[in-house]
Amino acid sequence: MDIAELKTAFREIDDPAEALARLATVDFDSLKPGEISFLHRKLKRLAPAPGAKIAYLGNLTVEPLPDYVDIRAACGGLATASHVGAFGQHYQEVMNPASGLHAFAPDLILLTLSLRELAPDIAFRFSSLDGEQRAAERNRIVGHVADWLAAAKNATQATILVANFPVPAALHAGIADLNDPDGERAFYARLNLDILELCRETARATLFDLDRLVARVGTERAFSPRLTFLARREWDEHLLPAFAGELFRYLVALKGLTRKCLVLDLDNTLWGGVVGEEGPDGVKVGPGDPVGEAFLAFQHGIVALKERGVILGIASKNNPADVEEVFARRPGMPLRLEDFSAVQVNWNHKHESLKAIAASLNIGIDSLVFLDDNPVECGMVREMLPEVKVVQMPDDPALYLDCLRALPWFERLSITGEDRAKARQYLENQKRDVARETTGDLNDYLKSLGTEVIFRHPVEKDADRIHQLFTKTNQFNTTTMRYSPADVERFMTGDRFDIRVADVRDRFGELGTVGLILIDREGEVPAIDSFVMSCRAMGREIESAIVNSVKEEYLLSGRYPALECRYVPTRKNQPVAELYESQGFIVAGRDPESGAKNYRLAAENAALLPCDHIQLTKDE
Repeated sequence: MDIAELKTAFREIDDPAEALARLATVDFDSLKPGEISFLHRKLKRLAPAPGAKIAYLGNLTVEPLPDYVDIRAACGGLATASHVGAFGQHYQEVMNPASGLHAFAPDLILLTLSLRELAPDIAFRFSSLDGEQRAAERNRIVGHVADWLAAAKNATQATILVANFPVPAALHAGIADLNDPDGERAFYARLNLDILELCRETARATLFDLDRLVARVGTERAFSPRLTFLARREWDEHLLPAFAGELFRYLVALKGLTRKCLVLDLDNTLWGGVVGEEGPDGVKVGPGDPVGEAFLAFQHGIVALKERGVILGIASKNNPADVEEVFARRPGMPLRLEDFSAVQVNWNHKHESLKAIAASLNIGIDSLVFLDDNPVECGMVREMLPEVKVVQMPDDPALYLDCLRALPWFERLSITGEDRAKARQYLENQKRDVARETTGDLNDYLKSLGTEVIFRHPVEKDADRIHQLFTKTNQFNTTTMRYSPADVERFMTGDRFDIRVADVRDRFGELGTVGLILIDREGEVPAIDSFVMSCRAMGREIESAIVNSVKEEYLLSGRYPALECRYVPTRKNQPVAELYESQGFIVAGRDPESGAKNYRLAAENAALLPCDHIQLTKDE
């Protein structure tokens, strides 16, 4: 939408949902500072319910960064709310239970510290310090951050981002600094590495790489000496859009907005030219030609996404034989046809191909990001499938890789073993589908799989995967509670909750950690709070094997008189609408407005369901 039209529309909008829907059509990077300010004032007046709450703490003036973040998030479909701590009060905000920070209860805390305030000897008198003094100052800075981080982690449930320290544009010793082993450049490298290691060692803490962000924007453009002296606001407006964009990446990962699948057009998207006209040897991708090298770099970038766990798909209007010939005759391409878990090469409309891809992968349409060079195709997909994130590629292929890397939709706070194995797992699923089609009887097929389930208590390294399952699983999710990393930590360490995970494998390979069940043991009757399972494990009665195990431990053992649970319907979790009925639970109450159902199963009525084709092993 044109910004002038948007501003006109915003003057008339009174519905927060409509405002967010309008902003979701806007390219944030095209907005000017005055336009961001205008849109933020209007959005703040409408006060949409926040999907994420961000607290900004530190010893420098952060405004108007929160305004930029709010609009960047809104352009991505997420409403945010902000709390800005008082200047230099980052310790007090955390330690005082009556502070505005605790009343705000943030999902995310960003700590940004200026060495001008925290370590003025480093900022202004670096050359006068000897090596021991410089090392002592570095240890003092890291200790300050470590103490604050420990306090913030203990006092809040938030995920915590700690910004590192940008290298100054000018070094005190000039170019001679680079030959000094204890010089300023080395000082910042060691300091930032210490901060990185500190964050890696602290649960719920992650580094915010401000140093890299400033380098990308340009140090002299990123900082404003005038505003620093005037208002202790170090950051120039040139930095703020990039800062907001980078922070939004963390919000995507934290709030479960990460997309699962990248779908690509082929002609003039994955390679240069049209294969139907120029033939497999005529399309440009590879060394020796500037256009071909641009597409080569782009394909390398796509491979990197695949290795992070992004599923790849193709939606192309082409003859299948032509496409297969390109992959067969161009072995120098980083991408092979088998790298794509879903391929739709035909003459159908692209939106039809995208729906077929989502169906074949058993994922939602809103899990797709679609890249195409053709504005007509992009426009039609946006119109027919608004849930899909559509990216029209730039006119210049040299910019393709930058365009790919700028996408925030594939961010994760960490990359698990399941993520790295994603492509292999979907390939194995295709083999299972073939086996199912060739086996006439469903029971025979299930027996042939040789499914093994390890039902166990999680260990520390499982925390990231558990958070992923809570935030990304939609279909097999009985309550769709989007628990935070702090919640996961609480479930795993306290006595109130019993959380178990399910690792699955069969004759085709490892499915990985595909499910979890969370039981709240507070009170005389325990309750299943959440039952979550990846879509790739559905359809083989693994849920029955898990519930059987829970029944044995909680009911048939005589440990408890009953077990309760709940189903909360959403637009996507219809596959589990009758799950608990099928497991023998009795509906004990219904909410006529939401459609939620409460269940209860008495110990004397508990019975195990037959699922002999599954071998389940429990840990002690």
